[in-house]
Amino acid sequence: MKNLTLPNKLTISRIIAVPIFVISAIAKNNGLAVSVYIFCVITDFLDGLIARKRGERTPLGAFLDPLADKFLLISAFITFAALRKIPVWIPIVVITKNIIIFLGWWLRLQLAGNSVISPTLLGKATTVIEMTVILSVLTGIPEKILFILTYLMLFSIIVSTFNYIFSGIKEIEKNNR
Repeated sequence: MKNLTLPNKLTISRIIAVPIFVISAIAKNNGLAVSVYIFCVITDFLDGLIARKRGERTPLGAFLDPLADKFLLISAFITFAALRKIPVWIPIVVITKNIIIFLGWWLRLQLAGNSVISPTLLGKATTVIEMTVILSVLTGIPEKILFILTYLMLFSIIVSTFNYIFSGIKEIEKNNR
């Protein structure tokens, strides 16, 4: 790992931390689950910040960072659904969104020869809302607030997914002219 940048090391540590988070949540060790989750959120913020400040953006980081986010979010939502802390439709929606985005990326690569999908502000906001919902479940906020956050997340997922779809369609049309 000596050739890896600090941002990439932070991202890898986040990926390694996800199973610890899941195991601690299943074991009902809420203190550890919250601590590991906050570690993941902070390292997610720091890896991007450090990469931009130091000019250390790498193809590996561009691949691993969103992968780490998806691994954390999907694992958390599946775990919470299995523990009956959230309805099962929530991980289904989150997984479906990610499948649609992946298939759109693949289709865009095949038809336009472009595999670069830049994160949008809306996509980043959706990730922040998803992370907030997870933290809210972990900390046991009142159900009414969790209800509002959950439906805000659902709305954000739908809008950001359609935004990625329309962006992909425009890219494919642009390259097929």
